[in-house]
Amino acid sequence: MKRLFLLFVVFLIAGSMLATVLPGDKVLKMGTVLANKIEELGKKLPDEIAVPGADQKLSMEQALYVMTKWLALYGAEGKKVGKIPEQVPVIDMKKPDKLIQGAAGGKIWWDDIYKLCKELSKKFEEDPTIPPQIEVLNDRKEDIVTADVLIYLLARTIRWIDNNAGMPNYASIKPVTPPPSWPKVEKPMVKIKKVPSKPGEIRGIWVWYDTLGKVGVEKAIKEIKDLGFTDVFLLVKGISGRVCWPSYVALQAWEDTSILERAVSEAKKQRLRIHAWFVVSKDKAYLAVHPESAMWGIPLDKEGSFRRAGSTIEFALDSAYRKYIEDLIQEVAYFYNVDGIHLDYIRYPTGAWGWSPYQIGRAWMEGLDVDFLLNTAIDTWGNKGDGKKFIDMYQQMKYYDINAWVQMRMDDVRSFVEEIKKAVEATGKKLILSAALMPEGGDTDPNANAFAMVHYGQRYADFGELCDWVVPMTYHLEWGKKAQWIIDVFKGTKEVVQPGVKVLMGIQGFDVDSTEMLKAIYAARQAGADGIVVFRYGSLTDEMKEAIKEAFGE
Repeated sequence: MKRLFLLFVVFLIAGSMLATVLPGDKVLKMGTVLANKIEELGKKLPDEIAVPGADQKLSMEQALYVMTKWLALYGAEGKKVGKIPEQVPVIDMKKPDKLIQGAAGGKIWWDDIYKLCKELSKKFEEDPTIPPQIEVLNDRKEDIVTADVLIYLLARTIRWIDNNAGMPNYASIKPVTPPPSWPKVEKPMVKIKKVPSKPGEIRGIWVWYDTLGKVGVEKAIKEIKDLGFTDVFLLVKGISGRVCWPSYVALQAWEDTSILERAVSEAKKQRLRIHAWFVVSKDKAYLAVHPESAMWGIPLDKEGSFRRAGSTIEFALDSAYRKYIEDLIQEVAYFYNVDGIHLDYIRYPTGAWGWSPYQIGRAWMEGLDVDFLLNTAIDTWGNKGDGKKFIDMYQQMKYYDINAWVQMRMDDVRSFVEEIKKAVEATGKKLILSAALMPEGGDTDPNANAFAMVHYGQRYADFGELCDWVVPMTYHLEWGKKAQWIIDVFKGTKEVVQPGVKVLMGIQGFDVDSTEMLKAIYAARQAGADGIVVFRYGSLTDEMKEAIKEAFGE
């Protein structure tokens, strides 16, 4: 009897040491909740997270294992749309003894996430200790990240699956603060080669109007001056469609319509140039009044229906919207003493959008095989698309219909820029016309360039002919690149723009540490750029501001 009792006790102890399990659908929701929670906390990890519907909380150590195991099981067959596991084990993990900083940006492709999670979950099952660094493939190249960074990446990946029923193409590596109970991240010593500026370097910064509202217009503009900037790119109309001046034209205004006037006044006082920054092809306020103007997207299946965008305007079709934008620009040019007009989102969002009956009708009138174009687009960007087919066919330069379609979209973008340029010139004001451009269009890599032409229709040569300044948005870590990539984009841009056009490089000032930001600034200088524009004032940390002073103070 005593032997039986001892066996029973041993059985209970052993059973308590076995991993508990969670339903796979509950883990799916937990990933979404965790990603949201981290963002609510300002990119900081909590010590624990509740599992929705399971009346259970997981430590961040447990959550790391559970998410890696969930994704390993979800991607067991290696397909982008996997199968939600019925159950996921939970094991007790040990906190890391130390964390040594790894990659602060880049991306892990969806299939590499599967491989990583399969390998990592197996390692954790053998040794449940979280190491100081974790090996990953960052844009297909060997790299390292800390566990806190990986937790945020995995949570966002699972959130994407929860919202879209399939894996994202990739997940970005973004810095976060580890849980309070974890050790602080140790930063390895990094030596950065300083590159001095050339005379007349333009030092710009993008600023949202609501940031000025929160910080205080005069206080923020003065700080921008003290940091060493020469130019302010002030958002005056964003994706929402709201403006920050008392417009007679705009359909909606932000709560404080004194922002533009006060910013211009303070910028002049501080001897800064100020550019009115307009989001061009997106406008939710306009769509609220004119829902018929929403951009058309391809069906996700060949038997499906065309989609409509939530914020993007079918600008090639809607001449009234183009006139609306031009009227807003002229209003600012006439009544406010700005130094320039800065264009953003003057492009198609992706190749899957811009398929209105009007566009398709134009293609048909030009003799293009519309069925072939649409089927190829669905094969590329539909539910079962590979993301590459349309781009590969364009790059081969032997499919007339594909190339003519892409050319038509490029011409649409060019004609809009031409109209805006004429509207600016009609004011009689000598204003700097500039544009923020997706970086792939200036990349010396022909694959990246083809990607940009198909998706965005932003032909750099057009902007280099029509604008005074062009600003490729070379946020290197956001695009999974090293800082030296900025040099390649500058070279590609310089080859196609007109002589005398200034090329400024867009520098990442978000989800990045000061070291990487300095690397980007010095890479732009090494390339010979006419200047840099940092995105953005509202995301700069105190550490970043000190780095900027270092770079600009020289």
